[in-house]
Amino acid sequence: MQSEKNQDQDQLDYKSLLANAKQALKAEYQKSAALASQLKAIKTQLEQVQSENKTLRESAYEDVVKHFEARTQAAEALALKTEVRQKFLEANGCKDDESFNTLWDSIKNKIQIQDSEVRIVAQNGTPKFTLTGSMMTLKDFIQSLKQDPISGKFFLS
Repeated sequence: MQSEKNQDQDQLDYKSLLANAKQALKAEYQKSAALASQLKAIKTQLEQVQSENKTLRESAYEDVVKHFEARTQAAEALALKTEVRQKFLEANGCKDDESFNTLWDSIKNKIQIQDSEVRIVAQNGTPKFTLTGSMMTLKDFIQSLKQDPISGKFFLS
């Protein structure tokens, strides 16, 4: 009788844990989906600004061109930061937005956009490579940060 009671309690605990895990997973999925949507909107905005820049470069209005180049750089920076934030969520997330912003400030100079591609670079500006010899991707870079003793403290686990 006691054994059956314990088994019933274990099943209830398991169901409760499973329900809680499903809720947590659903919340993380919704965060990631929202960031993906935000990233898509930012990238669309970036494409529009780049298109405007191309049109304006062909004109003789240098000040206007400079203005739109600044807008392009700002849009690229925002798109990059959002994409990196999304990759952090996929890699088990950051503790909070403040810790992500602190980490972002320390790594943003190691990430560049060149020819609409994200590139991971060393301090001297040369591309970084993985141990297999391929160019380091943003995902590879995030994993390396997660394993680093200093930057690893910004991750949840």
